[in-house]
Amino acid sequence: MSIRETHSFRRTSVVLGLAAFAVAGAACGSSGSNASGSKASGSTTSVTEAKTAAKPNQVQIKLIAYRPAALTVTAGTTVTWKQTDPGFHTITSGTVAQGSSGVTPQPDGKFASGQLATGKTFSHTFIAPGTYPYFCEIHPATMRGTITVR
Repeated sequence: MSIRETHSFRRTSVVLGLAAFAVAGAACGSSGSNASGSKASGSTTSVTEAKTAAKPNQVQIKLIAYRPAALTVTAGTTVTWKQTDPGFHTITSGTVAQGSSGVTPQPDGKFASGQLATGKTFSHTFIAPGTYPYFCEIHPATMRGTITVR
């Protein structure tokens, strides 16, 4: 094999490897419909197409993480999560128990986005002071966050 053929082979291998990585990343999560969120008493939620840059009181879903993972707001504030990862994620209020048998999601029903595809947002208005933990139902072992309302 000549040097030119060797370089061509390496380039082709790199391109194919990157393509496989992109396909695997797009498959992150599971397929499904984009369900609307449930509402808790005295609060509002919505799922919309994301069209704006990051704002105050916004949580980015990026690289299989909530950024920031902890956010403090005042009562009456609407927090918006913007899903920028390939695939699907959720924002589900509640906790995740972790034990020897694995992780067990424990949703509390205060808010839930359903599955959010890339480019979608979910908003929830926090009325009462308190601490509101949440997690991704698809990735409960690694994706967790907290909203603290003062």
